[in-house]
Amino acid sequence: MPRKLILLTGYNHFFGQTRKPWVSLDTPALINELTQMGFVVTEMPFSQVMNHPDSFTDTLVFYTFSQRDNLRHYIKDIIHHLVRQGARVIPSESLLHCHENKGYQELLKRELGITDLPAWYLSSKRELAKLDIQYPVVLKTLEGSNGRGVFLIRSKPELLTQVAALEPRLSLLTKLDLVRRRYFRQSRHFQEYPDFSPKQDYFQYKDYITPEIPFVIQHFVPHLQYDYRVIVLGERFYVTKRLTRQGDFRASGAKRFTFDFQASDRLLQYALDLYKRFNTPFLSLDIGEADDRYYLFEFQASHFGINAIKKGKGFYVHEEGHWTFHKADTVFEEALASGLLHYLKEEAHGI
Repeated sequence: MPRKLILLTGYNHFFGQTRKPWVSLDTPALINELTQMGFVVTEMPFSQVMNHPDSFTDTLVFYTFSQRDNLRHYIKDIIHHLVRQGARVIPSESLLHCHENKGYQELLKRELGITDLPAWYLSSKRELAKLDIQYPVVLKTLEGSNGRGVFLIRSKPELLTQVAALEPRLSLLTKLDLVRRRYFRQSRHFQEYPDFSPKQDYFQYKDYITPEIPFVIQHFVPHLQYDYRVIVLGERFYVTKRLTRQGDFRASGAKRFTFDFQASDRLLQYALDLYKRFNTPFLSLDIGEADDRYYLFEFQASHFGINAIKKGKGFYVHEEGHWTFHKADTVFEEALASGLLHYLKEEAHGI
């Protein structure tokens, strides 16, 4: 029996991403590929979910994401609503929460037992006092791609300075209001709050409005000259090597790619082991290699860059216990549809 599928899209049939975050893939072509593979597809804008008359219980929902702020929050609310109604969403809600949220990525990695790269997720720099951290470390803002918001930190004073530089500043009006509260409210009292202290209230309010940011601290892996971007679409593994620039530890954002290499079986097996833990048809992995070990830096399950797919010469498949390279010019829409079908078939057979 054909499987029914709702394809959730953004404005103007947007389903991201291809060349850039604002460029959609060919949504009609994706629907056509899914249909040819046996799905009965209903395209639905996110906004239509609010007014949909039927229940979504046991409905398979495949959705896109967006890096536009208004849509990011909206999509998260819609997906949460669908999950509460009993829909099966792909990617999962947990993986959606990881998108543009490196802090939650670290929480999910711990939940899945991925501990090869120690990291801490903090709500503000004041929490550093509770930690015994060995430097150097890598500081990461929760959002950012292409190396933005990533800093090498060599000491605690440097860490405090860099976090402070990232924090917003109080406006002039707010600073004037603090002066008013500090020096011109000494006689203020509230009959219903006899213990009210203007001085104490000032310090509590000042602390309350002090701008702070959450951030991630990650163990620094020295001497990296490259990392790997591995994109998994079902059974297909696409690999590119990303080189660092001279004097920079970041491969992400350097825009120095190479595809002329043979991915090792160890790398591919590491990526496969990670992929199985995440329980998703699609996964983008940033993997470092040093001292004969691999490290997972970051991951995404939706709306990731696809240079490894479009510019690469093909993909690897694990077949009969061996890794085989298949030379191919990949059509992204076909690869997505094929990856979704492969994942659901493997799931149905309990693999």
